[in-house]
Amino acid sequence: MAYYELAQDIFESEKQALDEVSQRLDEHFDDLVNMINETTGRVIFIGIGKSEIIAEKISASLSSIGQSSFTIDAATAFHGDLGRLAKNDTVLLVSNSGETQEVVQTLFAMKTIFPNGISTVALTGNPNSTLAKNTDLVINLSVKKEADVTGLAPTSSTTATLVLGDALLVALEKIRSFDKKQFAQYHPGGSIGKMLLQQVKHVMHTKIPYVEEDTKINDVIYTISNFGLGITLVRDIETNQITGIVTDGDIRKKFLDVPAVKRSTARDYMTRGFVSINQEKRNRDAWRMMASRNISNLIVWDNDDHVVGVITIHDVL
Repeated sequence: MAYYELAQDIFESEKQALDEVSQRLDEHFDDLVNMINETTGRVIFIGIGKSEIIAEKISASLSSIGQSSFTIDAATAFHGDLGRLAKNDTVLLVSNSGETQEVVQTLFAMKTIFPNGISTVALTGNPNSTLAKNTDLVINLSVKKEADVTGLAPTSSTTATLVLGDALLVALEKIRSFDKKQFAQYHPGGSIGKMLLQQVKHVMHTKIPYVEEDTKINDVIYTISNFGLGITLVRDIETNQITGIVTDGDIRKKFLDVPAVKRSTARDYMTRGFVSINQEKRNRDAWRMMASRNISNLIVWDNDDHVVGVITIHDVL
């Protein structure tokens, strides 16, 4: 058998497992969404081994939409980390068997420390387990079999738990009317924050290349190359007004059609007029403007209609 065929079998097996779990979901999932949405404390995940790794991803996803959440390894929870819990927290305990010793011991220890006030949820593949019988809410994630050749390695079960976490994330986004602007607030770094939060003035180039309409083409090429923006603005020598732009693409396109190249000037290659944007606009607006016009540069104005910079499509991505 080719290995890709084996991979296809694994995908099919895990898809079937997900279908089974999906069809079993009921109002208990609604209870989970409401419990987390209404919690006045943190959402804490406890697991061990592969379950803890999956829990870490779900917790990180919830944190990304502003839900205070973190993960505790069950082994360390039972040896001191229970001090990180508070009575208003909601705790999700992850164990496929529902009998994992460290997870169950942690649950009972929690009940001793917090006899009232802390909410507990079992994410388990065994609704009749010790874990399930001793928590406030049970989400049944049982699968008929794991996808690996032994039927023992966490595969389909961890996939089901991961997708359940994704469903929980989306449900909370829905109930909280979570939008892209809010998402960006919790992702200020990277391309998301750069695109949605930063303004054009934060990333624009303030050293602006200029030539006059009668500037020789050799000097035009030097100016474009020297500033590294692929563009230069063109000014009328008498009025000092900007009349257009020359891009390196303009030169390549028109070079062979211009007679007497050595004596040619910016006027022979320039595009009169230009596309511009206010410096207070978001980078997303600049990107949309460039993408819709199939261009890679914008001239930037301030509120007094003065040219203050140039922004390129690479600056906003």
